[in-house]
Amino acid sequence: METGPWTLWGREYDSPLMLASGTAGFGLELMEMGMLAGVAAVVSKATTLLPRDGNVPPRIVETRYGLLNSVGLANPGVEEVLASVLPAASRLPVPLIVNVAGDTVEDYASVVERLDSSPVPVGYEINVSCPNVSAGGAAFGASPSTVEEVSRLVAAATRRPFSVKLTPNEGSMVESAAAAEEGGASAVTVCNTFLGMTVDWRTGEAPLKRGVGGYSSPALLPLTVARVHLTRRAVGIPVLASGGVGSPEDVLELLAAGATMVQVGTWLMRRPGAALELLEGVRELLDGLRGFPDGTGT
Repeated sequence: METGPWTLWGREYDSPLMLASGTAGFGLELMEMGMLAGVAAVVSKATTLLPRDGNVPPRIVETRYGLLNSVGLANPGVEEVLASVLPAASRLPVPLIVNVAGDTVEDYASVVERLDSSPVPVGYEINVSCPNVSAGGAAFGASPSTVEEVSRLVAAATRRPFSVKLTPNEGSMVESAAAAEEGGASAVTVCNTFLGMTVDWRTGEAPLKRGVGGYSSPALLPLTVARVHLTRRAVGIPVLASGGVGSPEDVLELLAAGATMVQVGTWLMRRPGAALELLEGVRELLDGLRGFPDGTGT
């Protein structure tokens, strides 16, 4: 197993850990807290063509095993991100990858074209879990042909690398990953949150106003490992793992399954300095292997 430095898109990193979209904003607050040590790159919260207010609160609900979120891609829109957010993010000590969402296939290219005017992003993460308004509301990622179309439009709009963040909830993730590669994507992110729901048995009501939300939890690790493994076998571009990380062993398991880099998200809610803690644990585990001739640690 690679023991570092880790490489993505021609850049070398001393850590395999990225901060997952939606869990750290644009990294500014964590920077002010001095919590970006051990982070290879920040993946920003979603940016859309127009401002979005997001869903009605509550937007995050803690369950016995993990978190449900229904944020609704709240953001000020790409023009405000360009005017105010990215200039502040230029002070980040680590690279910034901007997550991009849209209502139509054309939105993705439009947002990326605008973001390309800023020197701050080193690349993009294209969220195809959004509902495709012009196709009746099904997620873009449900259709491999749509994933390929989005990827082609984005590839034509920028020379920067980009990853397509796949959905586990609709369609075939492996087919969509292959379609993203065919369309020109530089990586795929496996994967977005799983649909989940909790209901108060006393009232029959769900705490989230929309009922279902995105579920994230360490319990999802085996599901993510399987999807990383299957996707890695199907594509030649890097696979960025996202989902289920709560320990250094989890990071190494995802890397062993075929991930190039690993994103940590929900764990940041409990431990803002999780990246450095995980990285130190990874190094300790890998250093322990070096003392054995066969590299197995046994």
